[in-house]
Amino acid sequence: MYKIIIAFLIVFISNSISSKDIIVIDAQKSFSEKKALVILNGFGDSKKNRKIQKEYFRSKGYDLFILDYIEKSSLKNTQDKFNKLYDFHKLSKYKEVSFFCYIIGGYVLNEFLKVNYKKNIKTILYDRSPIQERAAKVARDKLQLISFLIYGRVLKDFSEISFSSLDKKFDVRVGLIIENKATRLMRIFEKQALSYGPLDFSPYKINNNHDDFIHTILDHDLMYRRFDIIGNEIIHFLEFGVFTEKAKRIKYNLNPFKKVKDYDIYL
Repeated sequence: MYKIIIAFLIVFISNSISSKDIIVIDAQKSFSEKKALVILNGFGDSKKNRKIQKEYFRSKGYDLFILDYIEKSSLKNTQDKFNKLYDFHKLSKYKEVSFFCYIIGGYVLNEFLKVNYKKNIKTILYDRSPIQERAAKVARDKLQLISFLIYGRVLKDFSEISFSSLDKKFDVRVGLIIENKATRLMRIFEKQALSYGPLDFSPYKINNNHDDFIHTILDHDLMYRRFDIIGNEIIHFLEFGVFTEKAKRIKYNLNPFKKVKDYDIYL
């Protein structure tokens, strides 16, 4: 019960927000002259994290869209809302569109592209985590009532899906950031997380359609705010379609459930 209470507090404090779209647009230029960057946050979304994202990405040469697309009622309604937001913000008119997607965001975008492929979408960067992608199942199996009160039906829906890679027929540059560490919540439920099977950090297992990948010591919570560590790699991939030469392309040799005190040591 003690662990359940701690887990509840972590989730509740991290996600007690009132989300809304954050839009930063250069109104002096026409759509045909501009590039757009769309950020699709996940269940780690928060007002504080959005502020950090806005401050970091607003001056990087893109019109910025941090979309409030997740609907508590269901995953289907989440998908429908994203479809409407894409049209509402006239993203099809831009010269180029890039996406930076957290876990559920990548799934929603891929499902969208299956039937709504847009030729001006040039780059997609996915934040993926073999550990955190089990969080929805953990919440469903161990925190059912709490997770429903906080997230609604969509979390349970998401716990039942399986990921599929973006079709290789699309002319899109694809990058992966692979988290190598567990969040506080997943450390608490390590045993439950591992009960679903062995963890596989291979980029080819996570997403077999990618142009480049990088491993990061940051856990999923820190991926929303430690752009002083990961930001340079994100921007480099968005601009060039590859990560930097110094990017870590070998998995960290460590226990992913062991707490790391100093996140500034490694990328």
